[in-house]
Amino acid sequence: MIGSLQFPPTTCASLCSLNSNTNKDKISRKLKKWLALENNNNVNTLSFPKSKPTPLLIHPKPYPKTKFQALEQVLKDLEASIEKGIKIDPETYASLLETCYRMQAFDYVIRVHRLIPTTLLHRNVGISSKLVRLYASYGYMDEAHQLFDKMSKKDDSAFPWNSLISGYAQTGLYHDAVALYFQMVEEGVEPDLFTFPRVLKACGGIGSLQVGEEVHRHVVRYGFSNDVFVLNALLDMYSKCGDIVKAHKLFGSMRRRDSVSWNSMLGGFIHHGLEVEAINIFRQMILEGYEPDSVSISKLLTGVSSLQLAVHIHGWVMRQGVEWNLSIANSLIIMYSNHGNLNKARWIFNQMPERDIVSWNSIISVHFKHRNALGYLEQMEEAGVKPDKITFVSLLSACANLGMVKDGERLFALMCEKYKIKPIMEHYGCMVNLYGRAGRIKKAYSIIVDTMDPEAAGPTVWGALLYACFLHGNVSIGEIAANKLFELEPDGEHNFELLMKIYENAGRSEDMEKVRMMLVQRGLD
Repeated sequence: MIGSLQFPPTTCASLCSLNSNTNKDKISRKLKKWLALENNNNVNTLSFPKSKPTPLLIHPKPYPKTKFQALEQVLKDLEASIEKGIKIDPETYASLLETCYRMQAFDYVIRVHRLIPTTLLHRNVGISSKLVRLYASYGYMDEAHQLFDKMSKKDDSAFPWNSLISGYAQTGLYHDAVALYFQMVEEGVEPDLFTFPRVLKACGGIGSLQVGEEVHRHVVRYGFSNDVFVLNALLDMYSKCGDIVKAHKLFGSMRRRDSVSWNSMLGGFIHHGLEVEAINIFRQMILEGYEPDSVSISKLLTGVSSLQLAVHIHGWVMRQGVEWNLSIANSLIIMYSNHGNLNKARWIFNQMPERDIVSWNSIISVHFKHRNALGYLEQMEEAGVKPDKITFVSLLSACANLGMVKDGERLFALMCEKYKIKPIMEHYGCMVNLYGRAGRIKKAYSIIVDTMDPEAAGPTVWGALLYACFLHGNVSIGEIAANKLFELEPDGEHNFELLMKIYENAGRSEDMEKVRMMLVQRGLD
C-alpha cells in the first residue's frame, strides 16, 4: 500500500529541497511528525507533497490472455519505471530471467539484459550466471563467453561453468566444452552433479575414449560414481567412443537403473550393429517393466536387418498403442522402404494423423528412384509445410538418379530463390551428380570450380565427379578428380580403382599400371 511507504531521509530531503543545517533540523522534526501520523493512518494530512504511486501500481491493466502477453506487460512497466529513474531490485531482474528461461522467450532475454545496469551485472553472480545460461542455451556462445569472462566471482560456483560447457556441447563444439571443463578443474572449481553429464556428452561427441576415461576418474574422485544420472552419461559416452564392452560392463554393475539406462544400452547395441544383443536387451527391459522410449524404438526399427523381426516389433508397437507417435511412424516409413515394401511405407504415411517435416522428408527420400518424389513436394507445399535443406537433398538426388536435369535445375533455383536456403556440400554433390550422369562433365566440373569454393569441396562432390567421368570416359577431368580424392581420402581404394578403370577403358595401360603401383605402395592392394 502507498500509505505505508517509508521514505528514507535522503528522499525526504530531495522532496523538501532543503540544504542548510536549519533545514535539516526542520526536516528531522517533520519526519518524526510524519512517522507519528503514519502510525495513526493519517499520512495525507502532512504538509509533504502527496506521494505518487510507482508506474507498476497505477492504471491497472486488463488481465493478459497469455503468458507472453503477461511478460510483455511486465517488461513495458519495468521499462517505464526505469525511464522515470526508479531503482529496480536485483531480484526482479533475476526473476524475469528465470521466467524467460522457463518460457524459452529469448527475445525478451535481450530486452531484460539491456535494462540491467552494467555495474550490477558485474558484481551480481546470480544474475550474470542466469544470463550466461540463457545465451548458451540458445547457442549464442560468443555472447555467453563474453559475459562469463566479465564475471567477478565465476569461481564461486559450478553453475556458470556448467551453463557454458552445456552450450558448447549442444552446439557441437565438443572440443571447446572439454577444454573448458579441464580449465574449470585447474582453477579449483569443484564439478557438481550437473557438470559430468555435460562434459561426458562432449567426450562422446569427439569420440575420445582416453579423455572420457579421465573424466570417469574425476567422477569417482568427486563422489558421483553411484549417481544414476552421471552413470547414464558414462554409459552413453563409452558407447559413442566405441567401447561397447565397457558400456555393457558398466550397465551390469549399476545398482539402480532407470528408463534412460535401458534405452542408452539399447541404443548402444543398435549403434554398434549388435542386433541380437539389442533384441535381447529390448526383451529384458520389457520383462523388468521398463518401456523403450520412442527414440530407441525408432532406432530398433531402422536398425534390424530382418524384415520378419521388424514386423514383430511393429506388432508390439501397435499393441502398445504408440504406432502413430511421430518418431516411430517416420521410422516405420524408412523401415518398410529399406526392405523394399514401398506400398506399405506409402500406406503408413497416408494414414498418419499428423506429420512433421521429418515425415515429409522420409517419404520423399524413399522415392529417390521415383518421379513421385516431386509430387510429394507439391503436396508438402499445399499442406503449408516449408521444405528444408534435407528435403532438397532428397529431391535433387532423385533428379540425378532419374536424369531429370531440367527439374533438378528448377528445384535448385527454387531452393535458393524462394526458400532462401544456402546450398550445402550435399546439394552441390547432387548437382555434380545430376550433370555428370547426364554426360555434361564440363558443367559438373564448373559447379565445383566456379559455383563453389573448390578447396571446400569434399569427397562427396569430387567422388560424384570421378564416377561421372568413369561412366562417360572423360580422362582429363577424371584425373583431376582422382588426384583431389587421393589427397582427401588417402586410403580410399575405390577412387584408385575407378581411375584404373577410366585408363583401362581409354586403352592407357601404362597409366593404369602406375595407379596399380600406387595402390601397392599404400598397402591398399
